[in-house]
Amino acid sequence: MALLSIRHLWDDVNLGIWAIEETVEQLFEQYPHLKDLKVYLDEKYKNEGRKKEILAVRALLYEMTHEESSKCISHEPSGKPLLKGYFISISHTKGYAAVIMSKTRNVAVDIEYVSDRVSKIVDKFIRSDEDSSTIEVQLKNWCAKETVYKYFSEEDLQYSEMRLHDLSSSHALVDDLKIKKTIDVFFDTNSQYVLAYSY
Repeated sequence: MALLSIRHLWDDVNLGIWAIEETVEQLFEQYPHLKDLKVYLDEKYKNEGRKKEILAVRALLYEMTHEESSKCISHEPSGKPLLKGYFISISHTKGYAAVIMSKTRNVAVDIEYVSDRVSKIVDKFIRSDEDSSTIEVQLKNWCAKETVYKYFSEEDLQYSEMRLHDLSSSHALVDDLKIKKTIDVFFDTNSQYVLAYSY
């Protein structure tokens, strides 16, 4: 099992992180209730990495809820994941999966592995009135905006309609310029990934 952590953030808000190290077969062995998904995964996905991401998310959900029904994720037309009885947000990146969930409030999460690839598209997502001085700042900006996009999924925000400010090592404020709201985004960073979440 590659469960890294499940953290209780506030009231009924929980955040889980999984290091995707297992093979598809190992995930099926460790979580037999996921075997129901085998035919679906084999028909829909050829890429083993994508199958591992899907299974790792469901294994993480099981660890967070202890409910086998947590494998039953559907999606809104916008792509927002749905799980009966929960507000939920899911993200995965090279080698990691993250889930944030709550029974009572909206939540959002994004995780991105550390690399310089964001610097190649910095002008697409960082506004001229925002800091873009380092790769870490760029990654935080990217993850924060992806988080806010998910949080306000019904708005279909563009990057230019979000403004990040008051950035620190563990927190930033992000303005939704479309509806004139500001929300808190929190960060966990290490040498492997940047994680952003809001609740």
